Amino acid sequence: MMRECLQITMWRICLTVLLLGMSGCAAFSSSPFNQALEEQVTAGVLFPQVAQDPSGHRERILKVGGVVLSAKRLVDRTEVMVLQIPLDDDSVPQWDRTKSQGRFLATQQTFLDPATLPKGTRLTIIGKVTGQASVQVDEEQKFYPVLAIQALKVWPLIPRGMYGYRPYWGPYWDPYWGPWYYPPSPFYYGFPPPGRHRRHR
Repeated sequence: MMRECLQITMWRICLTVLLLGMSGCAAFSSSPFNQALEEQVTAGVLFPQVAQDPSGHRERILKVGGVVLSAKRLVDRTEVMVLQIPLDDDSVPQWDRTKSQGRFLATQQTFLDPATLPKGTRLTIIGKVTGQASVQVDEEQKFYPVLAIQALKVWPLIPRGMYGYRPYWGPYWDPYWGPWYYPPSPFYYGFPPPGRHRRHR
């Protein structure tokens, strides 16, 4: 009995050390974009400023995220209407839509299938401000900033299980073991603890 308890304790310690080591590495790679793209982002320019005066911020490059409201393919481009939502430390849009500071249009001239961006999809882009567009919203005419997509990261949803999955696929998704559980725990690190079977999904 004591030997079994000792083995479980050592197992927990090893996993805790591994988790701490990986969390340290994550601090250096919290962005889904490479360093060259990150360095292109215009420092000190925030989305509310651009939303207030899109024309005055032409050619500025932003990193901004949000939730897809609609996507459509036009003759020469794909247009994606996005509800902006502030990003967290991992460059992922937060879940609270009430924190939105407006909408924007993200455009891409090379082919981008709207079917890959269904309504509700969370995304993060690095984009260049090209101006503004007039959009009919209900009975009002609205003006929104337009960003030409330089880089795009889509965050598909993962259903929340009884242990709580991370809300997106990213560097923490393993196709064999499945998602790592979050918040991290020595018992739920992508595989079941001793004596328990992995729950089928």
